[in-house]
Amino acid sequence: MTKKAPLAALTMVHAEDFFLRRWIAHWRKYLPDEAIYVLNHGGNADVAKIAKGCTVINLPYDATKKAVNQRRWQILSLHGSSLTQFYDWVAVNDVDEFVVLDPDQGDDLLGYLAAIRVHPDCPPAITTFAVEIVHVPELEPDDILSGGPIIGKRRIYRLNANYCKPCLISQPTEFKAGGHGANHAQIYVDPHLYNFHLRFVDYDYCMGRFRKSLQRRLDGKSEAEQAQMKQGNWGWAYVDQTFEEMSKRAPVAETIAHPEFRKAMLEQPILRPPFTLMGGGRPNENYRLPARFNGVL
Repeated sequence: MTKKAPLAALTMVHAEDFFLRRWIAHWRKYLPDEAIYVLNHGGNADVAKIAKGCTVINLPYDATKKAVNQRRWQILSLHGSSLTQFYDWVAVNDVDEFVVLDPDQGDDLLGYLAAIRVHPDCPPAITTFAVEIVHVPELEPDDILSGGPIIGKRRIYRLNANYCKPCLISQPTEFKAGGHGANHAQIYVDPHLYNFHLRFVDYDYCMGRFRKSLQRRLDGKSEAEQAQMKQGNWGWAYVDQTFEEMSKRAPVAETIAHPEFRKAMLEQPILRPPFTLMGGGRPNENYRLPARFNGVL
């Protein structure tokens, strides 16, 4: 077999605009269009237009919505695994997640990953440290929807071990629903790679997105089923309330170090055989990114 290409990026979307445009623009900094894969769930015309030139694969729309998230990540697992036959690394993420190399290490993401790949102990997957951006309008009032860099206008974030994902794979991988864990016993958390999660990046836009998403999940359900889904133990039923609380918290420090949290991620893993997820939970505090990250997205 000929030498593999260095990296592919893969996501799956149904109807997106802002995040898909940003996701594609981010990966175009590093990859040719043919290495950027978009699974277009339902063959949405807007998705096809935004991703024009990339490798777009249309999938039939799943109108039943039965276990849709689990099934979506089964699709991503299978497709991402197949791409490891042709690429040294495959980045598999939701469309509001972005793999970022710490600017302290330069801006050569492909070179950084290549150095890991040739190591004798190259891991089957790289777990990236989560940076979950949180818009606090009182402290960061600038608009981001009209273009220009996001990071700089937005530097406030929270820690969330759920989004410390094994999202860079070098071998066939089965992901847990949501991509929050994988079926590898060997866990490697890279000290310089980050998963920027932007679901809370803009108060007005994201609140509207959450409410539309919840309504899609409720459509077609009986009143009893809707009532059960709206109970507080179901994450998407109260994500807007979570955001409301976080959007009022001033950062307690400017840092990206978090040595104790990084330690807890590995020392307190969550085992869901055959999957392993990172421990550490979701501390309540907000933090501020160091200025060196300005402009990475």
